[in-house]
Parts: sequence; C-alpha cells; structure tokens
Amino acid sequence: MILKYLRNRIKYRNILFLAFGTIMLLESCNRKQSLDEIIIHEKERGVKYDSLFHGLYFGMKMKSFYDHCFDMNQKGLFFQNGFNLEVIIKYEKEFSAPVDFVFFPKGPYQTIEKIEGSFMFQHWTPFTKEHSAAVLLEEVIDKMQEWYPGRDFIQIDDPNDLWPYAYAKVDGNRKIVLYRSFDDQKVHAVFENLDEKFPIVQANK
Repeated sequence: MILKYLRNRIKYRNILFLAFGTIMLLESCNRKQSLDEIIIHEKERGVKYDSLFHGLYFGMKMKSFYDHCFDMNQKGLFFQNGFNLEVIIKYEKEFSAPVDFVFFPKGPYQTIEKIEGSFMFQHWTPFTKEHSAAVLLEEVIDKMQEWYPGRDFIQIDDPNDLWPYAYAKVDGNRKIVLYRSFDDQKVHAVFENLDEKFPIVQANK
C-alpha cells in the first residue's frame, strides 16, 4: 500500500510539473516582445535596412538630399511648404482620401539619419471624423506594412502621453514610430537609424 501510495504521489507530481511547464512555455510564446527587446534582437541580426522612401535613404549626404529634392520637384513629385523649410509629398490615391506627407531630416548630422514628418488628410476639419488622425493612423500602419515588409508594428507608449498608445516597427537598423498629434489632425512619423555610426556636423569654433 505504501509503495502504491508513493508511486501515485510521484506520478501526480510529475503531471503537475508537466502542466506547469506547458503553461510557462505557452505564456512565453504568447508574450509580446517589448520595443527594447526587439531593438536588441534586430541589432544582433546585423541586417541593414537603409531604404526610406522615394529614393531617400539613411547615410545620404545632405547635399545629395537637396539635389534629389530639386530633381523630384522638377518631376512634380516633391513640393515645398510656404517657408521652403519642409518637403511635401502628395498622396492622391494611396489612402481613402488625398493625404499630404510633410517631412525633413533632423539632427546635427552630415547625412540623413533621422527624418520627422507628418501625414494629414488634405481636407481635414475638426468636424469630419472620417478625416481624423485616428482613422488615418490605421491606414498609415497598413500602408507602411506594405511599403516596409518585415516585423509588424507593435503598440508602445505615446511619446507625449496624450493618447493611450503609439506604434513602432523595427527592422534591422531602421526604426519607425507613428503617433497622433494632440488635436487628432496629424499622424506623426519618425524614421530613425539605430546604427549610431554616422558623422555629426562639427560646430565652427
């Protein structure tokens, strides 16, 4: 009787260990990676994705950027804003309604390593919910997933703590963050090179 009792106890314990291990394995598989974990993983891969959009890329010299913008302007693909400080791309058919994407490289670099921009429905008003940034954000995510295959966008904290969350996508060295403006008018987009091996413009002494 004692031996039978011990065998049953051991069998029961083994079943519990197996069930617990299975649950932990499933939890591990289902747990979503954090943005930091994804960045570490993508850096360890050592894969470079420098391509951005319309012929722009990480590492592009600023002079080449200006020359390229001039050429694209002559072709009717790039436009300037009223102060000639930003570039505008007009998407007439890519979204549910015409959209402007306004952007410019940022940072003290001699090359393009970070671009900040914003998408906005051309006919946005505070009274047209179908043209809100909330609607546009979903469309931009779908379109960027098409333009930049690879990992899916994940939810992250909104950088300005204005909305419940923002979205981010990392493939190799290319990081893309999307978030809504405070007035629900624009979808801000940030393209950033995570290589951190690019030249910085030296200030004149």
